[in-house]
Amino acid sequence: MTKRVLCLTALTIALATLATPQAIPLGRGPAPAGPPPPPFGGRLKVYESAAVSRGLSAYTSNCASCHGATARGNTAPDLIRSSVTMHDTDGVQLGDNLKAAAHQTVAKLSLPADQVYDIAAYLHSRVSDSAGRGQVHTAEVLVGDPKAGEAYFKGAGRCNTCHSVTGDLKGIGGRFDAPSLQERIVMPPRTAGKGMPANAIKATVTSQNSAPVTGVLLRLTDFDVILRFPDGSQQSWTINHGVPKVVTTDPLQAHIDIMTTLKDSDMHNLTAYLAGVK
Repeated sequence: MTKRVLCLTALTIALATLATPQAIPLGRGPAPAGPPPPPFGGRLKVYESAAVSRGLSAYTSNCASCHGATARGNTAPDLIRSSVTMHDTDGVQLGDNLKAAAHQTVAKLSLPADQVYDIAAYLHSRVSDSAGRGQVHTAEVLVGDPKAGEAYFKGAGRCNTCHSVTGDLKGIGGRFDAPSLQERIVMPPRTAGKGMPANAIKATVTSQNSAPVTGVLLRLTDFDVILRFPDGSQQSWTINHGVPKVVTTDPLQAHIDIMTTLKDSDMHNLTAYLAGVK
């Protein structure tokens, strides 16, 4: 009987010990061993501001014309919500996507790994703070020379053939902040709405024995074309071996063309110049 009591007592003490919460050291004691916690934002780490700034320039020169000035999408998908961006690590997955046949068919790009890394840094910063401008600040954009920007505006850029700082651009530096100005230099927004918006792509359809018809281009394939007119009505034509003839006009074509020659320095200089047009 005595042995049974002793055994039950020992078992009770053991169970009580296991059930009692172990003390957790508090204060400034040594940190537990193991890997450091992940950076803020989960797998989207925080990159150095210099990399983000370089990435903004690289993105603007190579990607903005299709994916939009703020990576929210244009003729190509939104990169802020893209699964490629969300699962990217230091530009590795982004670089693989750029090299893939699907991307090369639409846009052939051959970028060095360090530039892809910087673009990834910019995109990750945009995702981390998608409600605003990510880590793109005015100080990172206004780094150009206003006088050089004015020279480019009136010279090599030929901006003054369509624009005037005393006309359509009067006071533009007071209407938009520097990041917005840079976005509009790369790709001005197309005017939405009915009728004939100023920046909409237009087309003229010329059929045999018919007067040319011009309207906003809604659709153009090898097989058909659809136009919209100022009153909101639409008309379609079937295209057969190039007939009727269709000629398109894009008011923003100059902005698209200049992206093939626009240097980062030109973009920053032009932004600095327009920011001073108050």
